[in-house]
Amino acid sequence: YVGEVTGTATQYYILGIPYGGRKWHSASTGNALINTQALDRAYNNALYDALNQKPDADFVLPLSSESVTNQAFLGRKVTLNVRAKAFKIKAK
Repeated sequence: YVGEVTGTATQYYILGIPYGGRKWHSASTGNALINTQALDRAYNNALYDALNQKPDADFVLPLSSESVTNQAFLGRKVTLNVRAKAFKIKAK
């Protein structure tokens, strides 16, 4: 166990399609049931930021997430905060 980390990401959507932001970032999760490739781009970016807080961590296990949505006429802005625990695989 390395420690607790948090990650934040902001993503814009127009008609439900992600617009702008960072593409192709995803983090390793400790749970095989969570497929981060299928998740939302904002969630992937927030997990990626959380994993980068501890450079020696190998994966993160998401604990909770909180999102704030600002609705607009044809789109929305989502700010997502993720809290996770970071782990390192111990090599012999």
